[in-house]
Amino acid sequence: MLNAERREAIKRKITTEQRVLIQDLCKEFNTSPVTIRKDLDALEEEGILTRVHGGGIVKKAIEIDLSISEKEKVNLKEKERIANFAVNLIKEGDVIILDSGFTAIHIARRLKFRSGIKIITGGLNVANEIIGSENQLILTGGVFNLSTFGLSGGFAENVIKNTVADKLFLGVDGVDFEKGLTAYNYEEAKLNQLMIQAASETILIADSSKFGKKTMGYIGNLKDVDRIITDKGLSKEYLEKLKRLELKFDLV
Repeated sequence: MLNAERREAIKRKITTEQRVLIQDLCKEFNTSPVTIRKDLDALEEEGILTRVHGGGIVKKAIEIDLSISEKEKVNLKEKERIANFAVNLIKEGDVIILDSGFTAIHIARRLKFRSGIKIITGGLNVANEIIGSENQLILTGGVFNLSTFGLSGGFAENVIKNTVADKLFLGVDGVDFEKGLTAYNYEEAKLNQLMIQAASETILIADSSKFGKKTMGYIGNLKDVDRIITDKGLSKEYLEKLKRLELKFDLV
């Protein structure tokens, strides 16, 4: 197992268990305590965990990435309502960008029965929903990320830099009124920055659970977004903040 793969596995483990012990990780990954200590030190530098004697505990201030199967279960009904609303903003002839997020998959699933739309995406799960439809599918290419089923990196960035789109439907991992929009993955955060520049209109598709959270990869400021679609579970506090910023938003 590569260092990066083992560290991603440790991230997932500490997400669910809140703490990890060096001796347990040594057995699980069949490696030495020295190697595991280096892994934990690296994850502490990333802000994922806090090192304690014999292991590490999750750092509450930073949200940790979940697997695709875990994300699929989070606020499923809210994501479906957001997708139902979002597809009504798409018309025939539009050039749209869909990110690799789970809400984007729901949008793609509904576009399968539409036609005449050009859909640009780096999400393989998103692309899988479009295949067989009467829409044009354009994949960005790039380096595959197992935790998101997304493609990113230099190749994908070059494609987006040379793209002019009508609308971007952007899913994020964190919406913080001070730190802005964030993602777990730095490469995908950078790609999202370029997507915002490529699109005439950026529509944030984020269920209420994303508000008040921040992750490691900076995407942009809330004012980079033209419209926000979220669910009615958004707290009064965040609702008032959106109003003060004079941002256009829809509660579904």
